[in-house]
Amino acid sequence: MAPKISVIVPLYKTERFVEKCVRSVMEQTFKDIEIICVDDCSPDDSTLIVRRLAAEDSRIQLIRHMENRGLGGARNTGILHARAPYIASVDSDDYIDPKMLEALYDGTQDGLYDVVVCGFERVDEAGKVLSKHLQAQKVVDPIPEDQDPYKLANPAFWNKLWRTSLYTQNDIFFPNHIYYQDAATTPRVFAYAKNINFIGGAYYKYLVRADSVTNKVSDKHKLDKYRELDFVKDFFVERGLYGKYHEAFRSRVFDTYHYHFRTIVENNPKLDGDSIRYLRYLLLMRESYLGLDDTIRSMTVEELKAAFQDGSVDIHRLGLQKGTISSGGFQPRIVRPWSRTPDVMVLTLHSGENEFTQSKQSLESQSYTRWTHKVFSGLGNVESHRVLYEEIMANSGRYHIFLKLDADMVFADEAVLSDIVNRFSGDPQLDHFIVACDDWMTGKQIIGVHAFSNRVVWERTSEGLFVDPSPKRPGKRVIIENPEKTFFFHSPDPSPFQAFHFGAHRALKLTQRHRPYEDKRPDAMQIQWDVFFNVWQRFRETGDTRLGLALLACDLVVSGQLGEGVHDYKDPELLEVFRQHEKLTMAEILSAIEPIWGTLASRRSYFARAVGDDGLRKIEEDRLRRKKERRRSKQQVRNPASDDRIRMRRRYRMYRVMLSPFIDEKLKRKLEKSPTAFFLDARHPALKFGRWLHRKDLR
Repeated sequence: MAPKISVIVPLYKTERFVEKCVRSVMEQTFKDIEIICVDDCSPDDSTLIVRRLAAEDSRIQLIRHMENRGLGGARNTGILHARAPYIASVDSDDYIDPKMLEALYDGTQDGLYDVVVCGFERVDEAGKVLSKHLQAQKVVDPIPEDQDPYKLANPAFWNKLWRTSLYTQNDIFFPNHIYYQDAATTPRVFAYAKNINFIGGAYYKYLVRADSVTNKVSDKHKLDKYRELDFVKDFFVERGLYGKYHEAFRSRVFDTYHYHFRTIVENNPKLDGDSIRYLRYLLLMRESYLGLDDTIRSMTVEELKAAFQDGSVDIHRLGLQKGTISSGGFQPRIVRPWSRTPDVMVLTLHSGENEFTQSKQSLESQSYTRWTHKVFSGLGNVESHRVLYEEIMANSGRYHIFLKLDADMVFADEAVLSDIVNRFSGDPQLDHFIVACDDWMTGKQIIGVHAFSNRVVWERTSEGLFVDPSPKRPGKRVIIENPEKTFFFHSPDPSPFQAFHFGAHRALKLTQRHRPYEDKRPDAMQIQWDVFFNVWQRFRETGDTRLGLALLACDLVVSGQLGEGVHDYKDPELLEVFRQHEKLTMAEILSAIEPIWGTLASRRSYFARAVGDDGLRKIEEDRLRRKKERRRSKQQVRNPASDDRIRMRRRYRMYRVMLSPFIDEKLKRKLEKSPTAFFLDARHPALKFGRWLHRKDLR
C-alpha cells in the first residue's frame, strides 16, 4: 500500500548532520511515510550512516547516483521515485520538529490543497535559534490568476508539502548543478497549483553553518542568479505563461540585480575601481536583459553568429519570429497541435441553481484530472457572460481548452471530460465543440454545453438577450445535436424558482418585444416555441408543478406582466411574482394554461400574440429567404449526371416501388425525371423515405 507522504533527503558531504536529520524524520508522529535518501556520490560516510539507520526502519530506502547531479538532480530522483500523493523534503544538514509532517498533512484537509506551507527557524550547530520565520495562517483558494508566483511564498522546497503530480504531470523538475534551484523551480510549480494553505508554526529547522554553500558569494553564485532567471523565463515562454507573469518576472529581474548590488556595496564599504566597474556591468546587464532579451530570443543561430562575429546584426531592428513572445511582453496563444497533455479550465456561471453541488461532484469524479474550475457567482446575466469570455481570452496562454459548464449541468459519466479533450487533441482544426444534453424540462436533447480551444476570441457586444455569441475562430465548429451517448444532464432537478426563471428567460427570447425589427431573430422564436410546447407535453404527462410554473412565467412575459429584467435570477420583480404563484396546485396551474396550450388553434393564436405582427413578418421573410437558398442549392446540385447516378442505384428502384402507391402521377413523373429534386423537395410523410438516401448520391 502506498504511503501518504514521500520524504526526500538528498545526501552530499553532510556526515556530521545526516543522522540527526534522518532520525528527525523517522521519529515523526505521522507514521505513514516513506523516506527516500538519495546519495549524490557523496565522498564521506553519509551513505554508511543511512544504511545503518535503514536497518532500524524499513521505511528508509537508499538510492545512489552513478554520477554527481547536484542538489537539484538528487531532488528530481526523489520525486521520480516517490509513491505517495504528497512529497516533502529535508536537506540533510537540517532537521524537523516531530509534529511537522502531521501538521502539514492535516493542512491538506484530506487532499483538498495542492501545497501546504509551514514556518521555519534558522538555527546554529548548537541548536540556538538565530531567527524565526513565521507566516500568518491563511488559505489562498483559489490562487488568484494575477498572483505573482515569486511573492506567493518563499521559494524554498523544504518547508512545504507538495502534491506530487504538480511536478510529475507538468514535467517540472529542478535544474542540475546551479545554485538557487529552488527559486528556479517553485515559481513554475505555483503557476500550476490551484490553492495553498499556510498553517504557521516553526516546524522546520534550517541549519546555518559557516561552510554552507549558501553563505558563499562566488562568481558562480552571481552567474547562477542570471541562469535562474533564464530558466524560469524559458519555461514561461514555452508554456505560454510569459504574458501573464511578465510584470512579476520584470520585478524579479530588478530584485535579482539589486541583490548583487547590495552584495558589492555591503562587502566593500570603500568601493574601489573594480567594484565600480562591476556595478556598471550589473546595470548594463539588467537594462539589456529587460530591453533586448525578448528580441534576442527570436534570433536564429546564423543571426547569433553574425552578431558575435562582426556585429552585422542590428539587435534593435530585429523582427520577432512568428510564434515568439511579442515585443510588448504578451504571450502568443498555444499553437495546435499541442505538445503536451492539454490543461482545461472549466468555467461555471452560478446563480443559485439547485444542481450546483451535483455539478461540482460530477466534475470532481472525472477520470481526466488536468482541469481547473472557476465559478462566477452573484453577477447579472449579461455581466457574467462578459466576464466569462474575457476570462477565456485572458488565459489563452495557460490553458488549452475551456469548458462552459453551467451550474445546472451534470456530467453523465466519468469519461465525458476525457472524451471532449480527445476530440480537440485528435482534430487540430477544432476550435468550438457543441454537444446536446438531456434536458429534464423538455424531455428532449437540447444544445447546451460549449467547449472552446484557446484560439477563439469574442468581440465586445451590447447584446442583452442572446448573451452566448459564437466566437471568432481560425478553425472549425462541430455541433453534435443527437449524440450516441449522453454527455450531460441539463437541469435534472430544478427548484420551483429555477423552473419559473427558465420560463421567463426563454419567453423573453420568444417574444423579443423590445428588439428593433432588423434585430429580431426568427430562428430563436421557433426554437423557444418548440421548447415551450415540449414543456407543455411534459406537464400533461407528469403533472409536475415545476413545469407548470415555467409555462405560467412564459405567459406572464407574453402578457407584459414581467419585464426585461427577469433574465437575472435576482430580479426583484421576478422574485415577487414567483412568491405569488409558488403555492398553486397542479389543478390551478392547468386551469390557467390549458386555454393557451390545449388545442392547435389556441396555440397558433398564442404564438401570433407572443411574437407579434413584426415577429410573424420576420418569420415569413426568413422562410422565403431559406426557400430561395434551397432552390439555389437544388440548382447547383441538380444535374443529369447526379440524376443518372441515383437511377442506377438499387436503392432508388426500391424507393420508387415503395412510394408509387402513395403519390400522384405528377409526383411520379418528377420522381422519374428529376429524382434529385424529388427527394430534396419531399414533404409528404410518404416521401420521408427520401431521407434514407445517402447524401453522396446527391452530389
